[in-house]
Amino acid sequence: MSTARFYNVTVVCEGPTATGALVRVVLAARQAVTADAALVFLRQQARRIANGLDPGPGTAWTPRGTLTPVWSPDPDVPTTLRIWCHTPQAQRTARERLLAGAEFTLTANDFSGRYTLRALPVPLPAPVLAPQPTPQPAPGYLPLPLSAYPPPRHARPPDHPDRHRHRKPRWLDRLRHRLRLLFRLPSPSRLPFPFRRRARTAHAP
Repeated sequence: MSTARFYNVTVVCEGPTATGALVRVVLAARQAVTADAALVFLRQQARRIANGLDPGPGTAWTPRGTLTPVWSPDPDVPTTLRIWCHTPQAQRTARERLLAGAEFTLTANDFSGRYTLRALPVPLPAPVLAPQPTPQPAPGYLPLPLSAYPPPRHARPPDHPDRHRHRKPRWLDRLRHRLRLLFRLPSPSRLPFPFRRRARTAHAP
């Protein structure tokens, strides 16, 4: 079974309106290719919701001294989301669930509503390969038997005339080149004209 999967990540808020009706709003949605990417997106959304519901004293858009932290015994959504973001054990547990193919859900609620952060693994379907057609010979084509092809060069008998046809003896040229390098002799083509080897001619008596 294939373990390839992607992750549907959604952040949903549910709460009552002034008329008492329950409204469900999708705050964010994304598809992640890895479990780590899904958790990074969930942490970003958790911090965004927590800072929007309960901004800290150092928030840039508030005047200095306007906000003051207070203690409350009742749990609230911002505190729950911030604790989850900064708890390594909670992050490891969520990652292990996603890697195992299980759904991860984090729910926080208070008087303002209920916030649900969810990551759902979706397995990828295995690719279906179309059958390849068998190549057919062209019309009128008749394959030649193996006996009609010449044998390879290494498989020919030693007395075959073409076995050593393209093999030239180069050991003599290598020996001459090494001797010239050893005795520092110039190449015969670079010698002055009087010292070049001349063809012997028969002198008339």
